Amino acid sequence: MRMLAAICVTLVLAGVAPVPQEEPALKVGSTAPALDGLEFVQGELATSPKVRVVEFWATWCGPCLQSIPHINELYQAQRGRGLEVVGISDEKREKVEPFVRKRAGQMSYTVAIDPEKKMNLAFMQAAGKNGIPCAFVIGTNNKIVYIGHPMEDEFARAVKLSLDGRYDPVLSKKATPLLEAARRAVKSKNFKDAYQRFDEVIALDPTIFTDAAIEKYRVMLNDEKNTTAAKSYAQELITAFSAASDAPALRDLALVLSSDPRVSQYDNALALVAAQAMLKAAAGSDYSAQSTIASVYYAMGDFAKAVEAQKKAVRLADPSLKGSLKPTLDAYELALKRGVKVAVPATAAAAPAPTTVPATVPSGTP
Repeated sequence: MRMLAAICVTLVLAGVAPVPQEEPALKVGSTAPALDGLEFVQGELATSPKVRVVEFWATWCGPCLQSIPHINELYQAQRGRGLEVVGISDEKREKVEPFVRKRAGQMSYTVAIDPEKKMNLAFMQAAGKNGIPCAFVIGTNNKIVYIGHPMEDEFARAVKLSLDGRYDPVLSKKATPLLEAARRAVKSKNFKDAYQRFDEVIALDPTIFTDAAIEKYRVMLNDEKNTTAAKSYAQELITAFSAASDAPALRDLALVLSSDPRVSQYDNALALVAAQAMLKAAAGSDYSAQSTIASVYYAMGDFAKAVEAQKKAVRLADPSLKGSLKPTLDAYELALKRGVKVAVPATAAAAPAPTTVPATVPSGTP
């Protein structure tokens, strides 16, 4: 370190200053560039999506091929809530079109080519990015809230919370070291310390970090195996979320309690309380609230009420969203007819992404 300092002093004395690194012109917080100069291979641009993901990829890129199913799953689960995904390649149409056609429903979002590389220049080069896949999440007021690999956990979190209008990239960055400490404590079975760290994250902003509260519930249930404390905490969360009229948080909790594969056991009775509280917070006029309570009824095996609530969800939804809700209604009606549960497609009523620390993921280099 002393040698490095001496070198820096010598350079300064010699009149040679370190070259400052330029900040990228496009970064988190910037207004997203307009999508221009694209030729569409599949689909077209939505008029006014709640959240738009612009993802740069290529047919030759191995990491891109790994991320496509992940992006498609997220799109299918969240498109009913206003998510649009636009995959952009700068390859030729004759290369991209058969690639997309071959994947059929496995790559169901909008795909375009960038023949003059206008969007590559406006997004990738402006953001200082040279590896693909690379995703840009565009949220409220056309502001970029995330730039990075679509396989990072923070990508899905940014998308889902932005759909509720409550993703904050600055606070999320502050939460990362606290969450790392909480998870280390869980691994060492120091639950008292883990819960303290989770509480510190929640205290940053309870409306943003409701998923941290839900993760704390899962730790109580799965790791500490304290079902009594977990149930009591879930009841506390329902009370707090209801007092704040936080319908999205109540939705997430109801789905975790009734159908999240990450929990070791379900509590459908408590899930119904959360779903009913969500319905009240949404004044009964929100399609997502109806879809959520339908999902809980389905988990409980009450197929008739599930069908009734999902029909209300379809009626209340914007015309552009009805198509994404109908397959779930069809599944509920089939279950009612057969008297047993059937496979239900991913819908807008999907469990929230966990609050997670971004993983190290590979990128392809053009």
